[in-house]
Amino acid sequence: MKKNTVTKMLAVAVTIAMLGGLTACGSSSKEPASGSAAATGEATQAEAEEGTAGDAAGTDEAAADSGVVIPHFEDRVALDVVAFVGRGEADGLRSDPVTKYIEDTLNIDLYLTGVTEADWPSQLSAMMADGDLPDIFLLSDPTKQLPMLLESASALNLEPYLEEYAPNTMKDPAGKMMIEAERMPANSPDGNAYLWGMCKGSWDDGTMPTCGHYIRWDLYKEAGYPKLDSYDEDLLDVMEAMQALEPETADGQKTYGCGAWFGAGQGWGEWVFTFGLGPQEGVNLIETTGRVLGVSTVDSKPLENNQLTDPEGIFWRAVRFYNKANQRGLLDPDSFTMTSDIYEENLKAGKYMFNVPGWMSGNANQEFNKTEGNQKTFISMPSLSGDAEDRFGNMYRGERQYVVNANTENPERCVALLDFVSTYDFSRIAWNGLEGQFWNVEDGEAVPTDDYLKVTKDDAFGVETGVNVYHHFCGFGNGTIDPDDGVAIDLYQFSQKALDSKMNDTVKDFISHYGQETQADVYRAETPVTDSGMYISFGDPEGDIASYVNEINAYMGKNVVTAVAAKSDEEFEATRTKMIEELQKNYHVDEVFQYFYDEAVAQADDVAKLVEMNNAIKADREQ
Repeated sequence: MKKNTVTKMLAVAVTIAMLGGLTACGSSSKEPASGSAAATGEATQAEAEEGTAGDAAGTDEAAADSGVVIPHFEDRVALDVVAFVGRGEADGLRSDPVTKYIEDTLNIDLYLTGVTEADWPSQLSAMMADGDLPDIFLLSDPTKQLPMLLESASALNLEPYLEEYAPNTMKDPAGKMMIEAERMPANSPDGNAYLWGMCKGSWDDGTMPTCGHYIRWDLYKEAGYPKLDSYDEDLLDVMEAMQALEPETADGQKTYGCGAWFGAGQGWGEWVFTFGLGPQEGVNLIETTGRVLGVSTVDSKPLENNQLTDPEGIFWRAVRFYNKANQRGLLDPDSFTMTSDIYEENLKAGKYMFNVPGWMSGNANQEFNKTEGNQKTFISMPSLSGDAEDRFGNMYRGERQYVVNANTENPERCVALLDFVSTYDFSRIAWNGLEGQFWNVEDGEAVPTDDYLKVTKDDAFGVETGVNVYHHFCGFGNGTIDPDDGVAIDLYQFSQKALDSKMNDTVKDFISHYGQETQADVYRAETPVTDSGMYISFGDPEGDIASYVNEINAYMGKNVVTAVAAKSDEEFEATRTKMIEELQKNYHVDEVFQYFYDEAVAQADDVAKLVEMNNAIKADREQ
């Protein structure tokens, strides 16, 4: 498959059309390679060592200053990898300098195939059916795909290779935590690690959380910093005051306090109810449970109230917020039919004073900054009414999950590759390019160059420099702090030099208003617990529960916006009561809640172990 990656992927695209309702994978046509883990995933350490004798001859100290350890390999081999990577170059061997750095370090020829989130699930199903999988590949839905891979003897048991070929991961506390999580029952059928998590840590520095309460701080300042102590009435009052100050956009469009994209359909259309309040008050609503279950962002303890039947629960409070905004004329009436792409264009045009998705706030700020002297800025508020929030997230297990093909001819090199790209050092290179080009180490800290902070990143830039090509195939998210120098991985966005260079007077006023030195300091000072983690993993439910969840989701997707549209508090309460009664009568909502609540309780010991490991990591870094 090595030199035919592109051809294979094209063939897969044709095959997909013939697969239709593929629900199970075919058996592999290959025999397990000599020296690889047994197809059943039961290879012992001794078997692995016997099969790899002569391939590795000790270890090299690569980048000695960093302490990264690279196993020494005599023979050059080719590896096929399918990943979420930059797509500026054609699939196959690439020319960018970061790819060449990987190849030279591990003595490999790296045949890389970039895929999209939308296309890869179907492509993977077709490749599984064909029995011709790459050496390393992404899983889009591990809870469903890993069992299928194990059934067809296609997923490598990583255990026999970890100590010798993943030395960096096994000595890194964050790496050990990831591996420990992959061994737990929710992620492994037998206590062995088959999954490898990429993009651990955080996607941001706490200033732009994925889900936040973002307001136009420039208008909030102009309004005289009115009282803002609660999500409910206070925030609505503030939105109204800001809208009054800027009733039209620069091109004459009417502004609103907020908008939404209910027209996007089930799931995504209700995103602002699922994530519009919970993370800001220390609660994660678990989508795979039909949102009946909420767990703490602090330690993943399950909440004892069913979120869809408790009228004062997180979900219904979020629905009520948008209903009140609608009653007061603050909600854009087009929200009921709008899709998210139109919503985001409206946000960037200045139509809304409040927003939840962090990436959309960032995009809007970028658009605002195209105007010289701009002071328009969306800023995420500290938690308005909670003692904990999902602010400084930790994807300890990794946001992306990869596996090694059990039939690969080079299992040792595959694990070594996963280990190498999972280091802090490579993660920094993945986001910023090779040291000496756009960044240097000064007084023990990584510092970006002035030129780097001015560049525009696109596909051509990635081909030339390698920057961001491996942004979803590296160990750590870009907001993660490198423990060796205390600097965020992504120097372009989150180094202090970058933050200082891009800070306008509005952000400075926000920091000054709270009496702090940095934006991140504000959040830590205002909310007792700002670190978060999701320590529970739910596999596919058994029996009828999966069907019940689908039915609940379909019912809520169709009906919840009718509660938003209610013209009075009395009508809203009546609609909410009717929906709750319908859920309990016809949709097994209490049975579903009890199932997932019991599942969460059953994981209590595993969760406690992960929380303890994470607390130890935090304590060590704070010393």
